[in-house]
Amino acid sequence: MAPKNKASLRIEDCWLFAVASKEDLARRLSTDRQKISVSDLERLSADAGNYRLFSIRQGTKERPVQEPKRELQQIHARIHRLLSRVVVPEYLHSAVKGKSYLTNAREHGHGISIIKIDVKKFFPSVPRFRVFTFFKIVMKCRKDVSGLLADLITFDQRLPTGSSASPIIAYYAFKPMFDEISRFAESAGLKMSCYVDDMTFSGSNANRFNLYEIHKIISKYGLKSHKMKYFVDQEPKIITGVCNTPSGERVPNKLHLKISIGFEELRAAKSHTSAVKLLRPLLGRLDAAGQIDPRFRARALTLRSTFKTKSRISNGAIKGRV
Repeated sequence: MAPKNKASLRIEDCWLFAVASKEDLARRLSTDRQKISVSDLERLSADAGNYRLFSIRQGTKERPVQEPKRELQQIHARIHRLLSRVVVPEYLHSAVKGKSYLTNAREHGHGISIIKIDVKKFFPSVPRFRVFTFFKIVMKCRKDVSGLLADLITFDQRLPTGSSASPIIAYYAFKPMFDEISRFAESAGLKMSCYVDDMTFSGSNANRFNLYEIHKIISKYGLKSHKMKYFVDQEPKIITGVCNTPSGERVPNKLHLKISIGFEELRAAKSHTSAVKLLRPLLGRLDAAGQIDPRFRARALTLRSTFKTKSRISNGAIKGRV
């Protein structure tokens, strides 16, 4: 059994550090609920048959998703949990217990200049060799173990977009880059926060010149940046889905609109079955908005209660006809 969870383990104390053999890896990835063998790991390391491939529409674009199937996703989640116990720099807010996109946004006060930059297609830009190098060089795992871990975690030689392990693996694969950006931000008198690949910097020196310098660091590591934005002090700013204004946090207009459209589609649904399909994304957006504004949380509770009642009535009617 792995050691108990701690808030800030050193990397050397991580349960995935210095894995000596494939058998040792199987033992460390096993849990009381899921016993893993080497043959399981080798079978799950193949791309074919272990992923569900689909696309999600985002505006006018289709975003391809590679989602590990249940057995492999459980292993990815185990890897995420073990690595998330390791202490990370203050700037990181993703894949860290007690932090989230909300704490990331709240790092930056209202009424202050801000610059933002993202890494374009971050997960698909993380190649297998960087995952292998992390486990071989940083985690001191044996070469064949590092190769097996890299194969388990990647799809088509890249990080999959639907994996629970991808956020923390992407961070460690490019930790030298994030650390270099952090050092630059500190030298420029900027406060930095990072949520996956979404980096925000605030301070009196948050200007286009320093934004371009950060862009150059990202390019140096073979990545492309986009969504480079500059906001003046009193301007409302969207930071990881939260609208920061001088008067406080607000739900962004874009999320407001999606929720409004969701309710319209729900009202127009012609059957209970079609309504249930529309319910999940709407509730997800209401829950996200509820993290910022409690009124949306109340609307989500009301909607859940309403659909539970309708479902009971519907099921009762079906049973009565039968």
